[in-house]
Amino acid sequence: MSRKAPQIYIFNATCEMAISNGTASFMPNKVLTRFEQDLDILPMYYAKPEDVILVHQLPDAQFLSFIESQGIHTPRFQLFPQALTDQTFLKEEKAGLQPWGWSPRMHYLLAPFKDQCQQSFLAQPNAYWQPKFKELYSREMALSCLQHFLKNNRSKHYISTDLIPQICTNTSEVEALQSKWQQIVIKSPWSSSGRGLQILRKAFINKSVKQALGGVFKSQGFVMVEALVDKQFDFSVQFYADGNGELDFRGFAFFETNDNGQYQSNILGFIPHELKQVLSPIVQEKLISGLEEALKAHSIPNDYCGHLGIDCMLFLDTKGIAKIQPCLEINLRYNMSVIASHLCQYLHPDAKGSYNIFAESKSDFISFNKRMIQEHPFEMKDGKWYKGYLPLTSPNQDKLFGAYIFLD
Repeated sequence: MSRKAPQIYIFNATCEMAISNGTASFMPNKVLTRFEQDLDILPMYYAKPEDVILVHQLPDAQFLSFIESQGIHTPRFQLFPQALTDQTFLKEEKAGLQPWGWSPRMHYLLAPFKDQCQQSFLAQPNAYWQPKFKELYSREMALSCLQHFLKNNRSKHYISTDLIPQICTNTSEVEALQSKWQQIVIKSPWSSSGRGLQILRKAFINKSVKQALGGVFKSQGFVMVEALVDKQFDFSVQFYADGNGELDFRGFAFFETNDNGQYQSNILGFIPHELKQVLSPIVQEKLISGLEEALKAHSIPNDYCGHLGIDCMLFLDTKGIAKIQPCLEINLRYNMSVIASHLCQYLHPDAKGSYNIFAESKSDFISFNKRMIQEHPFEMKDGKWYKGYLPLTSPNQDKLFGAYIFLD
């Protein structure tokens, strides 16, 4: 029996920044480059055994043996960019290319592999980059979908229209919104996961903020400004777009961010009580259908094929009433919630905890791992993950960043 053609995966978490830059030569800064390289094996948790993960450093045998003993079926790993000149690998048939997210740079980097890809991949809308795709990834697209959703789904459960984000093309417009809302969040048009985001809690814009704004106006044309609200929980609605106009709902995900809006973790095994109270089955159903309709109205499932997540937020208004922001941003790519959802299959029914990204400037993943395995030894029950700490990236290599499971 012949071997099944592999999907080729690569972890490029700075894809939105690369789209904003627009060139094939884009390079993220040193910290973000290290972030991508330290976490480059993460696609293994949604890849199949026959698939290939392109990595900058092969995971060590000790870690692979350990993670396989926890029930994970590991895929193949291929060094990148060395794979671009590996004649055996170049000639191998490939089912398709699956970067974390597409960008002009990623299309350029992976171009040598396209000739060996199956027609089912080459027929997808995002098999080749088109200039019009840039707007799909903009926060302006998310705002348009939000406006469409609110217009067609009037409900007391959702954010009021006077609090929705607004586009600003100069500093004076930003200052006007700060005067109106007092505390604001400024977001670059092409950014995600807490990057390109600035929270202003003071009632004035200082010189450094004005300089930063000037840079964004010059390079990207505008910023998105929204009121800083009393956030209670972050969650997302996950879909898969088939590239032919259809969407498949893949579930809700519940995650946590830090004070600066940067991703920290996904909740596993339970839904917070406060969210359960607001997200009743009826509210969930209307949220899903409303978002599907908004995405289709903007032709997103026609122009994009792959996983996508719509970030939402539960917050309290000025009267202390819980409200839903149903479309904070649209992530047309893999996201941490996709990994979290795949990891849930390994959890014991009684297990509760989180999937986490380690990113501490004053420490490293090796030191963190040593402390955690001593304080929270990992336990399995009935062949499932039950309690304690489990590293998901190698703690045996020189890593600043890492990923892990923690079950209470």
